Order: sequence, then structure tokens, then C-alpha cells
Amino acid sequence: MTELEIREVIADALDYAAVPRFRGSELRNQFVAGATDILFDDLEIDSLAAMELCIALETNSGVSILPAELPEFGTLGALVKRVESALAA
Repeated sequence: MTELEIREVIADALDYAAVPRFRGSELRNQFVAGATDILFDDLEIDSLAAMELCIALETNSGVSILPAELPEFGTLGALVKRVESALAA
């Protein structure tokens, strides 16, 4: 799974969860393209969106991350790197 594919899985999950500051925004497009990183705090992800994101990552990549772990990453970019490193192991 490439970095772009991981970014698309994350973006699609946040869209599906209807995260208001992300869904359908230019910020989404910039994140998928790798042009910007996004702080989790800036997205105001609720518990349902966090669960949707974790399920999407596990379903599509096989990498298991708990919703409670998401704030530890700080940014979506750090989450992408975590998934990449887990896949490379």
C-alpha cells in the first residue's frame, strides 16, 4: 500500500464520518496530495469518526490502531507514517 493509498483511505474515512472541517474541503485535497499536514485537534474528530477511521485503516491495510491512540499521533501525516512503518515491518 502506497502513501497515497493510505492518505486516500484516511480521507475517505473522514468524509464518510462527515468530519465538518475536512469533508469536501480543499484541505482534504491538499492532504491527499501530500501538500499539507493536519493536526487532529484542528479537525475536532468525535469518537464515532475516530472509530470509523480506525476501522477503515484496519480493513484496508491490516494495521490496527485504537481510537484512543489517535491523539498521540498529533497529525494525520504522523498517522500515515505509522501505517507505512507497520506495513514495512
